[in-house]
Amino acid sequence: MDQFLSEKMSRIDSSPIRKAFELAATLKNPINLSIGQPHFPCPENILDAMDKAARDGKTSYTLSAGIPILREAIAEKYRSFNKISNAEPKNVLITSGVSSALLLLFNAFLDPADTCLIISPYFLMYPSMIRFNGGNVITLDENFSESDLEELKNKKIKFIIYSSPSNPSGKILTLNQLKALANFAENSGAIIISDEIYELFDYDNNFLSIGSFYDKVITLSGFSKSYNMTGLRLASILAPESIITALTTLQQYTIVCAPSVVQYAGLEALKTDMTSYIYDYREKRDFVFDSLKEKYTLTKSQGAFYYFLKIPGNDEEFIKKAILEHSLILVPGYIFHPTHNYVRISFATEWDQLKAGVSALLRMV
Repeated sequence: MDQFLSEKMSRIDSSPIRKAFELAATLKNPINLSIGQPHFPCPENILDAMDKAARDGKTSYTLSAGIPILREAIAEKYRSFNKISNAEPKNVLITSGVSSALLLLFNAFLDPADTCLIISPYFLMYPSMIRFNGGNVITLDENFSESDLEELKNKKIKFIIYSSPSNPSGKILTLNQLKALANFAENSGAIIISDEIYELFDYDNNFLSIGSFYDKVITLSGFSKSYNMTGLRLASILAPESIITALTTLQQYTIVCAPSVVQYAGLEALKTDMTSYIYDYREKRDFVFDSLKEKYTLTKSQGAFYYFLKIPGNDEEFIKKAILEHSLILVPGYIFHPTHNYVRISFATEWDQLKAGVSALLRMV
């Protein structure tokens, strides 16, 4: 049946992260540092809210843009937490995860041959979905300065896309970097997409939403990582009203709406204090850095729950050795960055797994 596939399907491949999940299932007692989701359970009060919504009969379709009380609550979150003063419910679309948000955005606004600038290393879905829709990709290192953007001033760019805190590096873009992106976008006509799915995982109080000082931006945030609701699929898009109108129309014909009972769970999640969970991950962040800094080249993660670790040799060979000799599952860096010199490790795991994984990494160099 492969002959019936569209030409577009040749532009994407099965995710190596999913392959890591499958591989982990075949090993006996693997040390798994590949998982890109929290290890803690979804808080009980959130699950209770979802259960109550189901038992109260709130299982029908909702408005495509989301239930009004959640749109209002998320607008308030954007105003209070992200400091985006002009956030209003009419500027919010509720959708089924940030992945769906990207699907909507690229389908609604990206034409074949449009060029997008991605901050690298990047979430693997960005370049894959851009190319799937016929777009072109150029990258800019996450440690860029304003002068690096100056070199791109003659290129016609549709979107500027980044995650901050970053998956896979944990990097949080600085105020000067965000201002440089805003100036570049203003002068070039590009639209900024700021993926802030890891916004709560900010270990040194460095996180800043670009929307707090620049209004021509599309801000993405969600519930998956902060509350371990990855499989429940809930996220939001904050954007100018005209963009939200277009995305809502497309959502009506595709995703239809975010899961109804999960939207009520999202209401409860916004009231939930996750401080203790974030503190646990900060300790693990520090442990990994202090343990590996003498043996590996790495920059201390500022957010999310990852390290993008520079390794000796080729990432695929390194990972093969980790699996065969140490039962250690990692993610190859080439899916986040155009080289084979890195691996991504996640410290979103129990302490015994993390210590075993770090011990294995130390034995490998």
